[in-house]
Amino acid sequence: MPINALRKLKPTPLVARFARCQSGALTVEAVLWVPVYLFLFVFIADVSLIFHGQAKATRIAYDGNRIASVGAFETETETSAAIRGRIHVFSPQATVNTTFGSDNVTTTVVMPAADLAAIGLISRIVDLDVTVLSVHMRDI
Repeated sequence: MPINALRKLKPTPLVARFARCQSGALTVEAVLWVPVYLFLFVFIADVSLIFHGQAKATRIAYDGNRIASVGAFETETETSAAIRGRIHVFSPQATVNTTFGSDNVTTTVVMPAADLAAIGLISRIVDLDVTVLSVHMRDI
C-alpha cells in the first residue's frame, strides 16, 4: 500500500529537481577512494624514508671503514663507537658491529625500520630490520 501511495504523488518541481540532481555523486566516490590514496601515499613516504635512512647508514659505515683503513681508528670498538654516534642521530636503536680482518675492515649496521619511517605504517604491517654491510680494504 505505501508503494501505491508513492506512485500517486504529484511530481512537484522540488521532487522532480531532486530526482534529476547528480550533485553529490562524486562526493560518494571521493569518500570511497580518498582513504585508499592516502594509505598508498603514506606507504610510499615510509618506504622512501627507509631507503633514505639505508643510504645514509651506508655512507656513514663506508666513511668509518675508510677512516679505520688508514689507521685513524686503532680498534674495532673505537670504529664502531664513531659509526654508532653518527647513526644514532636518526636510528637510536641501531646496532653496529665492526671487525678488522687481515686486509679489510667490515662493518655491519642493523636498524629497525620503525626508526627510519616517519609515519610507521610499514612497522605496523611487518617487523623489518634494515641491514647495511660495508667492507673496505685496509691501506696499512
